[in-house]
Amino acid sequence: MKRLRLAVVLIAIQVVAALAAACGHTPGQASSSPTGSVPDGSLDSAAIDGGPGADGGLSLSSPDAGMTALGITPANSTVMVPFGQQTPTVTFTATVNGAAVPAAFSLDLPQIGTLGSGGVMTPTGQLGGTAKVTASYGGQTASTSITIVIVLVDNGPPGGPDAGADAEGAGGNGGVGGAGVGGPVSSTTQSLLEGAATTDPGLAWLYPYDKTVWPQGVLPPLLQWSAGQSYDAVYIQLEEKGFQYQGFFSATATPFVNHPLLPTAWNTLVYSNQGEPVTVSLTFSANGVAYGPITESWIIASGSLTGTVYYNSYGTSLVRNFCCAMDGSLFGGATLAIAAGATSPTVVAGTNSGSVSAPDQSGCRVCHSVSANGSTLITQHGDNYAVSSAYGLTNGNAETVMMPEDFRFAFPALSPDGTFLFSNAAQMIGVSPSTPSALYAVPSGSPIASTGIPAGLLAGSPAFSPDGTHVAFNYFGDGMGGGDKVSLAIMDFAQPSSTFSNFTVLDTPAVPDAGASPADIYPAFLPTNTGIVFEQSTGASAGNLGETAGGVAGQLWWIDVATRMAAPLATLNGVGYLPTGPNNHMNDEMLNYEPTVNPVPSGGYAWVVFTSRRLYGNVATIDPYSSDPRGYSYTTLPTTKKLWVAAIDLNAAPGTDPSHPAFYLPGQELYAGNSRGYWVVDPCKGDGDGCQSGDQCCNGYCQQSGDGGGFVCGSQQPGCSMLGNRCMTASDCCGAAQGIACIDGFCAQPAPQ
Repeated sequence: MKRLRLAVVLIAIQVVAALAAACGHTPGQASSSPTGSVPDGSLDSAAIDGGPGADGGLSLSSPDAGMTALGITPANSTVMVPFGQQTPTVTFTATVNGAAVPAAFSLDLPQIGTLGSGGVMTPTGQLGGTAKVTASYGGQTASTSITIVIVLVDNGPPGGPDAGADAEGAGGNGGVGGAGVGGPVSSTTQSLLEGAATTDPGLAWLYPYDKTVWPQGVLPPLLQWSAGQSYDAVYIQLEEKGFQYQGFFSATATPFVNHPLLPTAWNTLVYSNQGEPVTVSLTFSANGVAYGPITESWIIASGSLTGTVYYNSYGTSLVRNFCCAMDGSLFGGATLAIAAGATSPTVVAGTNSGSVSAPDQSGCRVCHSVSANGSTLITQHGDNYAVSSAYGLTNGNAETVMMPEDFRFAFPALSPDGTFLFSNAAQMIGVSPSTPSALYAVPSGSPIASTGIPAGLLAGSPAFSPDGTHVAFNYFGDGMGGGDKVSLAIMDFAQPSSTFSNFTVLDTPAVPDAGASPADIYPAFLPTNTGIVFEQSTGASAGNLGETAGGVAGQLWWIDVATRMAAPLATLNGVGYLPTGPNNHMNDEMLNYEPTVNPVPSGGYAWVVFTSRRLYGNVATIDPYSSDPRGYSYTTLPTTKKLWVAAIDLNAAPGTDPSHPAFYLPGQELYAGNSRGYWVVDPCKGDGDGCQSGDQCCNGYCQQSGDGGGFVCGSQQPGCSMLGNRCMTASDCCGAAQGIACIDGFCAQPAPQ
């Protein structure tokens, strides 16, 4: 995940250059997929400099003595632009005493258009939004706004019926499943869908959820609904301030219950958005009658998610090393990775091994931890869980078996830079450590001398904070007879002395009236280092801390470290709105586990990756605990054990719920059981390498190259730091006076736009 840059004070944003062939409902309307790179999201500069976005009116500076105020026309204009076209243009005129003057003009949002010296603004035809136009003349400035609304109409996939074909890979069609893109519909059906519609009581949204917060930089979602009857076409409408979309598609299957958003529409939507809600409506046709619409509202975060997700998979089709599935074949256990924008994962740790006649799980690599900087991964051996290996993610995934081989390196807390770990000493699934928690070097496994750890501490599922100054864990036990196997605790940590201090129990979950004692496990710090997201599970069998199978229930909570106030993340968990269904999916809000938090905030949010056994619309619907390939037909029935992502408001008030509805992580294998995702930054880049923000760079600074050819990593330049670049305090950041903060060493937006 990378931070957003403010275009007005920081950078000139790259504009998508590719134009498209016409293919739409309206004659002459362009419709195509951009082939260039997509710029990061824009933020309306008016909120910073008092421009038109702040008050919607004309902004004038004080005139020089004896000079009438400078004016600019047209004021606060709105222009509808067909996607891919650079017309109509808008000519701005600066005047003094009603007479035109040769002012200099500027536009603060270059991704929507270019503004020539003569005041002629030409749209890019790729992205919309509201920008500030400024005229300068005679020591004065005058400003107004212009809103470019991109209009895109698709009738079937751009380029014809076969152009939208998306062969189903390991991650499903488009990385999200479904039956692909439907073909065009007739003009009669288009008119029907655009007219009055009839209510269908059996029609309802299943996925995505209403009020989902989406980041930029992820693949478009699969729209899914309950089918009241057999529909033959769908009409998809998207609307926000700078973009209007109409998509007409014929049915792809019977029953017709899902359809993807096309990448062109999705990218234009998310990169044109400036914080306003998005309205999403679906209307259907069947036997000459229109039904619907069903409508949702989404929020687009003004920041991109890049980096890589590393996760554990049983049932992967990418390797074969485990025996045996229901059909008698080998299946795979491995640690996989999904790169940003990928529609399928790749294998990071795990190889083919054994056969049905001679089972050999030596190639299985599961149950892992990843360092925050994306340099190091530690994972267990499937044939002997006592053994763990470290993988150098910056060294071709080179494997080093860690010694000794006695469980102590399973489920560890990796330091943010991946050079050492704090060991798990709790009994977890297949793990029985015999030594207390301690520090060890990676990958050698050599003990690191430390002070301040309570005698005989048994820390369960520990995790370091992003800044490396705290470690949180389940207080499984200690050498003094303490520990209850259920509480969440924390210690401070100081380098280079390796000193622990201030052992504190943060939360002890209440025992519900109905049964088993819950446990606080799998803590993960927020990027601010001041709050912790964790799982509160109920029903795990003795000795299996962290279990998610066999009927174990789980919900995600968060706690403010300073006040020790804990609260459930009810919206993330899905309380009150998740769809229900057969196969024991009546309480999916109790099926959420194993959170991790990306160490880098984006768009004013922290981003939580977690395991859930909930329904994935109508794509994955089998029993929530059917995820072991030995117990169900894993090649034909997608399991519901999947990775999900949700936005968390930064700097939320203690005791409140700062979460938002989650979305399915695109690109993961559709048929495999997936869990324990870590979404971390990619290994840092050296000076001169291309970048999008400073947190991608080893030196922490991403800046315009000297030849104007783009943005590259480099050393600190004079002046303030842009969003995403390194800082020591908030005063180092451009826009600090307007609230830009220094979070975990980088300038960041402290709250949603």
